[in-house]
Amino acid sequence: MSATPETYELRQLTAFLQRVLALNFSEPLWISAELAQVSEGRGHHWLTLVQKDEETDEIVAQLGGVIWATTLKTLRRQHGLATVRGLLQNGMSVRLRVRMTYHERFGMRLVVEEIDPAHTIGALELRRQAVLERLAAANLLGRNAAVDLPLTPQRLAIISSDTAAGLADFMDQLAGNTYGYTFSTKVFTAAMQGAQTSPEILARLREIKRFWRESFDAVVIVRGGGGRTDLAAFDEEQLCRGVAEFPLPVLVGIGHETDETVLDRVAHRSLKTPTAAAVYLSERLARAEAVVLQAGRRIMRIAQQTLQQEVPRLNRTEGVLHQSALLSVRDEQRRLEQTSHLLQDLPLRQLRTEAERLRHREDLLRALDPNTTLRRGYALVSQGGKLITDPGQLRPGKVSVRLRDGETILAKEAE
Repeated sequence: MSATPETYELRQLTAFLQRVLALNFSEPLWISAELAQVSEGRGHHWLTLVQKDEETDEIVAQLGGVIWATTLKTLRRQHGLATVRGLLQNGMSVRLRVRMTYHERFGMRLVVEEIDPAHTIGALELRRQAVLERLAAANLLGRNAAVDLPLTPQRLAIISSDTAAGLADFMDQLAGNTYGYTFSTKVFTAAMQGAQTSPEILARLREIKRFWRESFDAVVIVRGGGGRTDLAAFDEEQLCRGVAEFPLPVLVGIGHETDETVLDRVAHRSLKTPTAAAVYLSERLARAEAVVLQAGRRIMRIAQQTLQQEVPRLNRTEGVLHQSALLSVRDEQRRLEQTSHLLQDLPLRQLRTEAERLRHREDLLRALDPNTTLRRGYALVSQGGKLITDPGQLRPGKVSVRLRDGETILAKEAE
């Protein structure tokens, strides 16, 4: 019969793994990985380190890590608080010096002892250049810059974190501008650092786009200062595409003096700080006001010159009009006098005409009078009160014959 294989207790196996790691990885080593997740608890930072396939972006390796609170304090003293905070964000490519450990209950863990900021910054720059190349190929680098910014952009949609010092600086500078201009502002809050920066800003842009035409002249994205790694979110391709294609001009003041993000390249205008963005807007209004004042003075000067040139012509025109008016008045007076004479003669002429017409009618009536006919030797024959004009109308009986000097009665006998 075959011998029964030896059985180990679990604790024996974990102790064996501890000895293997202690013998083979007695010294710390440098590794490169991507931070899939970073969480904080009791001052410690717990890390999920991954490596992804370059073609499929699938995770091919994963280990947990930790930066103890004491080590974190040392790293912050060495590299600066902002640098370390910027490095320890989801999605960052990092180079870490780690010590491999194995715990009986919690398994294998990488304890971070050192961090290399240069590696992360270099990786960020490579990613930044790749994004710039794709945006340039899509003709997006100058698209938002071609959107017209009004001469007086006073209705502003502001995207920032409500707790950002940069937002307070921007609002204070805008409200206290030396020219006394007033601005209408509406703040849309979004993360300004970390993995949520790009999706939240894009969400705010979509919200603004729903009513941009009636409400806003421009969009302003502001945040406080920070290190190069703090600005990594502003190199995200989707965010930069959204800004490049936005229908309103987008101004950015994200608080950096030397570094340039991809967002700076695609925005309508990039200002170094939120304060500089507010100063730019105030000075743009001042330039517009100066243009208006200069135009007003030029119009006044031209008007005065034109008036001086036209005064002699106006005087001549006034004289001509005066003479023309006098002539017109005289002509109308003569016409009135003639009309008055005509009106005075008109009744007499009308009476004479009507008298003549009346005489003609009297003559006509006399000519048509039956007595006139009788005086010429004619007679009027009637029977029963009716004039007889045809012998066939006569009936037996009395017949009245009227002559010039009287009337006689005749009798018609029956045949």
